[in-house]
Amino acid sequence: MLPFDRLVVLDFARGYPGAYTTMFLGDFGADVIRIDQPVQRLTGQDAVLEEMAAYETVQRNKRSIVIDLKSADGQEVLRRLVRKADVLLEGFRPGVMGRLNADYETLKELNPRLIYCSLSGFGPDGPYAAMPAHDMNYISLGGVLSLIGQRNGAPYLPSNFIADLGGAALHGLVGILIALFAREQTGKGQFVDIAYLDSVISLLALEAPNYFRTGRVPRRGETGFTGRDPWTNVYRCKDGEYITVACIEPQFWENLCQAIGREELIKYQREPYPTEELDRVTEELADIFITRTRDEWWQFFQEKEVCFGPVRYLNETFSDPQVLHREMVVEVGHPRVGKVKQLGLPLKLSDTPGVIKSLGVPSGAHTDEILRELGYDNGEISALLNSGSVTA
Repeated sequence: MLPFDRLVVLDFARGYPGAYTTMFLGDFGADVIRIDQPVQRLTGQDAVLEEMAAYETVQRNKRSIVIDLKSADGQEVLRRLVRKADVLLEGFRPGVMGRLNADYETLKELNPRLIYCSLSGFGPDGPYAAMPAHDMNYISLGGVLSLIGQRNGAPYLPSNFIADLGGAALHGLVGILIALFAREQTGKGQFVDIAYLDSVISLLALEAPNYFRTGRVPRRGETGFTGRDPWTNVYRCKDGEYITVACIEPQFWENLCQAIGREELIKYQREPYPTEELDRVTEELADIFITRTRDEWWQFFQEKEVCFGPVRYLNETFSDPQVLHREMVVEVGHPRVGKVKQLGLPLKLSDTPGVIKSLGVPSGAHTDEILRELGYDNGEISALLNSGSVTA
C-alpha cells in the first residue's frame, strides 16, 4: 500500500511546474487525473504522440480526461469529479478558473474537504497579479538572477528552471501536504496560494539575512558562493572542460592545498585578505588546473577528502555509477513503445517507497474509463463524445 492510495488529485497544471508537483503525489499512489483541454489532433500522429507522452517524466502515474469546460455537460463532468476529489491543482493566471466556474469559492461549496492549490506568477492580487511572466522573469524580479554570473559580466540564465521547479512546484507540494495534514485535524480543505515570485524570494534564505543585517547588496561574482573566493570556484582544465571546487570548510581547503603541493595558500582562508589577493590565488589555482584534463583531476582527487566535482554533460550524468546505484535513471516497460527511460524517484522512503506504475499518456486516454467511474452509462458517454463536451 502506498501513502496516497486513496487520494484523488485533479491536475489542471497546464505546464511543467504543476505537473511536477502532482508527479510526486502520483509516485506515492495518488490517483492523479489530468484535466486536459480539447485540442485539434494531427491525423496519423497517434503513435508519435504516444511515444512522446511515455517519455514525459512529469506525466507518469496519471490518467487523462479531456473536458470542454465551456460546455454545460463539461461543467457537470467537472462537478462530479470535484465531489470525489481530495486535491485540485491549477496553474492558470488569476481569473481564468473563475471564468470556468472552477475557482475555489465555487468548488468548495461542492466539496468542503477539497484542497485547492493555485500556482500563479504573483498570486491572486497585488500590482503584478495580472502580469504575464516566465521563470527567467521571476528570478530576475526576485533578485536571484543578479547573483548568477561572473563579476562585472552579464547575468547567466540557468537552464534548470529555478522558479518553476525548485520554487513553485516544490513549494506547492509542501503546501498541499501541510493542508492534507491540517484536514486530518479540522475535516476541512483550504486554498493553497503559491506564487512563483514568492517561491524565488524564499530561496534567498542564504543571502537575505546578511543583507538585512548589513544593508550590503550582494553582486554576482563578489560573494562567497558566486566566485569571489578561490576555494569556491569553477576552473578550466587542459581539455577545455571545467571542474568545481567547493572547499568551504577549512579542512577541505587544507586537503586541496596539500594535494596540489601548495600549502602556503592555506592561510588565505584563515583570515580576511583583500579581493586583489584572493584574485591572485584564484589565478594560481587556474594555472594549476589547466595542466590536466577534467577527468584526470577527478581521478586525482579521489580519496583525498576534497569537495570537488567535474562539470558533466547529461549523457555522462545519466551513466554515472552513483546515479545508477541510487536508481535515478530507471527503465519502465511500455506495451507499444518498449523500454522507456525515466528519471527515478528522489524521495526514498524505507517502508512505503514510491513506484512508477504507469507512463505518461496522450490527452484523453482515460476519458471513457473515468466517465464510467463517475456513473455515466454507454449512451451518456456517446452523447458527451458526440457533442464534444469530452474527447477520448
